[in-house]
Amino acid sequence: MGNYKNISYYLIISLIFILGIYLRTGLYISNNVFEDDECRLIISMLDKNLWQMFLPLGFAQSAPPVFMLFSKLAGELSGYAEAAMKFIPYISGIAAFAVFFLFCKEYFSKKLSVIICLFLFAVNQNYITYSTVFKQYSADVLFCILCLYFLPKINIAALSTKKLIILSLVLILLPLCSLPSALFIAAFIVLNLISNFKNKEFYKKTVLILIPFVFCMGIYYIFNLAPSKVNLDTIFPNYWDDGFWKLSIIDFIRIFSLNLKFDFTPNNLTLFEMIPVIWGSVICAIDKSEKRKTSLFILFSIMIAFFTSLLHIYPLAGRVGLFLSPLFILTSILPVDKSEFPKPQFWAAIVFIIFAFCGYSVNYLSKYNDSSKIFGYSPASLMLELKGRFNQNKDVVLCNAASSASYVFYSSKYHFDTPDVFEMDIKLADEKGVYEYLESLKKNQNYWLYLIKDYRQKPIFPYIHKWLENKKILYSKQERNSYLIYFEN
Repeated sequence: MGNYKNISYYLIISLIFILGIYLRTGLYISNNVFEDDECRLIISMLDKNLWQMFLPLGFAQSAPPVFMLFSKLAGELSGYAEAAMKFIPYISGIAAFAVFFLFCKEYFSKKLSVIICLFLFAVNQNYITYSTVFKQYSADVLFCILCLYFLPKINIAALSTKKLIILSLVLILLPLCSLPSALFIAAFIVLNLISNFKNKEFYKKTVLILIPFVFCMGIYYIFNLAPSKVNLDTIFPNYWDDGFWKLSIIDFIRIFSLNLKFDFTPNNLTLFEMIPVIWGSVICAIDKSEKRKTSLFILFSIMIAFFTSLLHIYPLAGRVGLFLSPLFILTSILPVDKSEFPKPQFWAAIVFIIFAFCGYSVNYLSKYNDSSKIFGYSPASLMLELKGRFNQNKDVVLCNAASSASYVFYSSKYHFDTPDVFEMDIKLADEKGVYEYLESLKKNQNYWLYLIKDYRQKPIFPYIHKWLENKKILYSKQERNSYLIYFEN
């Protein structure tokens, strides 16, 4: 009977792995274009050498130097092909999936808990999506889980000199691969401090580790992080303000629910989902089992993340807070793992019911074979259309701010060079502001509108379409949520 249960368990795990890899691979294959933010990141590296990947990128972009170094190599070898640039996030997503299973298998006492956690990881929309986006967020999740898996097992006080040097080098390297790793390093130091509070040897060895770490992080901050923040604040002032916690219970609930809503998209029961996460966090705090160090590490990592948000050091919002979501999955399943009555099957049913109401279904998962259902833009095909129809002698191209990076990258990729291209200088994103800009355009001139994406909370595309109702449209094409319009003014 026991052998049969083991076979069933590994069969279910295998099916979940197949599902997770299938969803990620299907989207990776179909997602063959870059969106605006990806284009900005690529543009920021085009004219730089490998060593300049350790310096500020510009273009309101910031990414870990090691991630950028390998991406630069991939770009130079492939001609910045979409599949090549998205390969590191894709492999990171698959690797994170595998390491998460290893961690769950060691941490949880019940196989049911492992199955639930792995399933939630497999179908998580943002894990799948960012495994096919040329940004560092998939790698952030991978390094978060690697820290979870390895760091709680290390006792600084018991390390030999050789192992201490290796650990010091690894700790220096981690934030250069994934910035949120620094939060887990802080949790690691706190955990060791509690375990070795009266051990003098611990303090000596910790100082030896921290001196080179702090020195290197200081250089990294001065020459990379600080200038990158100034650049971001100049182009997009207060962009991540929603991710900073203002010290109050109400704002804690706001930022907590903000992250849960993003991490478990589509999720209509965010406040309800808080209950098992908080419950699991309490279990971590009072855990007396042999897994106590790991439980405390999970708890300290969450607490330090919120503390850095409070100090305006690191925002917890949207994709930059995605690294926290494995911790939320783990803590939400801990009540299932620790329960004796009612039966675990009861808790499993509750979890699956919650996520059923959140929108996960076969129909929902099927859309990952078609990137057009996830990413609503078409910069590449519309650029080719524009190149084929553009008249160098009489046409002018206009694009909105959110489409300018896509224009720069894809016009360069397809060798479409024209000096008559302008970013629309719209001061106010309302009907009056859009109309004022469009009415100021030179008369008796033909214009192309290259409108790929609009990241404003109140999109300007509807105002543009309304203004164009009284104009002579010479050509128009919509693909997904992107537009290419040729009109006579």
